[in-house]
Amino acid sequence: MNIEKPKYELFEILFLVSLTILLGLFFYAMRLALIPPFLVLIILFFLIPLRGNPVVMRLIILIVVIFAFWFIRDTMDILAPFAIAFALAYLFDPLVTRLEKRRIPRITSVSVIVVVTLGFFFLLITLSIPRIINELRNLISFVLEVPSRFSEWFNSDGASYLGKTREDVDKIQVWLDREVPHRMENISAYVVQRLVQITKTLPTLFTKLLYLVLTPFLFFYILKDFHKVRRWIKELLPIETSWVVREYVDKVDAIIAGFFRGQFIVCTLVGILTTLLLLLFRVEYALLIGIMAGALNIVPYVGLAITLFIGLLIGIASPHPLTTCLKIVVAVETIRVVESSVLAPRIVGDRVGLHPVWVMFSILIFAHFLGIVGLIIAVPLAASLKIFISVWMHSYRRKIWRRKRNDN
Repeated sequence: MNIEKPKYELFEILFLVSLTILLGLFFYAMRLALIPPFLVLIILFFLIPLRGNPVVMRLIILIVVIFAFWFIRDTMDILAPFAIAFALAYLFDPLVTRLEKRRIPRITSVSVIVVVTLGFFFLLITLSIPRIINELRNLISFVLEVPSRFSEWFNSDGASYLGKTREDVDKIQVWLDREVPHRMENISAYVVQRLVQITKTLPTLFTKLLYLVLTPFLFFYILKDFHKVRRWIKELLPIETSWVVREYVDKVDAIIAGFFRGQFIVCTLVGILTTLLLLLFRVEYALLIGIMAGALNIVPYVGLAITLFIGLLIGIASPHPLTTCLKIVVAVETIRVVESSVLAPRIVGDRVGLHPVWVMFSILIFAHFLGIVGLIIAVPLAASLKIFISVWMHSYRRKIWRRKRNDN
């Protein structure tokens, strides 16, 4: 049975083209008033009646995805406390579930976990912030005194040393007298400029702090109802394919949860052990280097390189650069060996299952597009993509095999 396709007369085509041009001119005139949500609603209003067409349906999905990315980027400050609260709830939900199986009411376990977590962060901030500020102040003052100390050394011992190497001491002295004050003025101007920019952002900073105050309350309510969130997400899956999709979603959930929960514990231990070992070696700025080592340890390979690089820079700026740099390298490498041979295998295990080359590649790619967030989520997302790609390849091979069998 042949279905005749509707034919449009020339007048109707001209009318539709003219109407489209007028509508485009109208949107161009109203471009300042057309905020993206309103524009998306207008586009969907015209496309949804045609959703039976596969091309139109894909266009609708593309528009919704693009709008979602724009919305997340534009409301990042507002969504940040919700994201932090959800991440903390995701980390602590297995503990709440275990306590609930031991007949401890969920509301009680959630309340205890939230109070202990807040108390831990408050105690950490109270004990570490004054020391961090003191170490930063000492480091900045030492760096600012380096040019004057170098000039003093040059005037006392440096001139005679350079004279032995047949260098023109007078030219070096003239260059130092001309360049050092100029460089210091540039550094001072840059610092003042940054301070002025920080003062200009104080109103927005106050708003962001208000957003962060909401985080504990959001953490409590999301953790309390996290089992309902899981059930709601599973109910969104199509019934006919829910068991297949759920199987792979559970695999991805195991990878992401195992990685972040394990890495959270490993990073905390690495930070504590690095700080204690540096304090044992009597290294200045031990707390700064230890916190940096723990925080950057969540990024495989790259975090270690950045820690060593910044640690050596801090060591060079210390009063005894050679011994300090040697102590920093020994401490960081010792903790790395302990972490790779003891902590990571027992806590994280081989949940990710990625080759080191792919780990480095994923970190660079995600960091390029997403910045710091990309560094953190690169490894688990790459492992999740590996699962979906393997599933797609398996399905594609099955289709080819069935097609060949039917042809034969």
